[in-house]
Amino acid sequence: MAQTISLPANGSAKRIGFQLWMNRVVEMTDAVQHGWKADDVHDLRVALRRCRTMADALSAVNPDRGWKKLKKDSRELFHALGALRDMHVEQDWVKKLSESSDPVRKHLLKTLGQAESKQQKEAEKALDAFDSKSWQKWSQKLSHKAQFFPVNSVVFQRLALARLNEAAELYRRARTNRSRLAWHRLRIGLKGFRYTLENFMPQCYEPWSKNLKRIQDLLGEVHDMDVLRSEIGKQRDKLQNADVLRWYQVLHRARKTRLNQFRSIIAGKESLWHLWRTGFLAIHIVRAPVINQAERLQSAS
Repeated sequence: MAQTISLPANGSAKRIGFQLWMNRVVEMTDAVQHGWKADDVHDLRVALRRCRTMADALSAVNPDRGWKKLKKDSRELFHALGALRDMHVEQDWVKKLSESSDPVRKHLLKTLGQAESKQQKEAEKALDAFDSKSWQKWSQKLSHKAQFFPVNSVVFQRLALARLNEAAELYRRARTNRSRLAWHRLRIGLKGFRYTLENFMPQCYEPWSKNLKRIQDLLGEVHDMDVLRSEIGKQRDKLQNADVLRWYQVLHRARKTRLNQFRSIIAGKESLWHLWRTGFLAIHIVRAPVINQAERLQSAS
């Protein structure tokens, strides 16, 4: 049965918070420097991603050059942390998927460890170049703009619905061509939909959060398998062919299992696409006021 969502007219629901995540970035830039622990690297990247995702969403409804500036200032650090995070994740998967005596495991952990050291140096350089004081200034300046429209307002309902439609189209493409890139793009699209709901429509997000996180995690693991397969391919001339093929089979099975789980959740008896769209219909989105309000804001900027 479709899930009905009740939203308060006064938009009084708790805001996850643009400023909260901006402050979290500053907090984690300090923490990550004490040992560059994998969890701290992950937490800093998540905080940056949330700020960047919110900046994308907010720039669509309340234009300001600060949103682009925020993304530009964080781009180098965000990508450097992503490369370092990939090394952490790949090493974890190698350990999970193999025995300690596996020759491929030994070789991969050595090469990935070397790559991790290189990527950490790049991340350290990016962090040194990151201007925390400027970030805090933008946080203060943009916070009031982030709250121009109340949580659960029609503007954010329309924005979230647009993100949903984008994700649905990415799913159609992934089902059609089944490429690794297509599944990865779907993962990013679903992440954008999830973060839009979580930060701007929290009451809508709450009943859907478990499934959203689960399918995002499954696609994330599919991506991890693809990245690890690519890494093994790069090292193929230094490994026994039989060992490489054995690993390819292991990764293929793991990838297939997760994609099947993803499909069973998102397109089962009660399709999540149908559930989500029905939820938006229950909100009774009014189109005209949103367009007029956005146009007034655009002309005033």
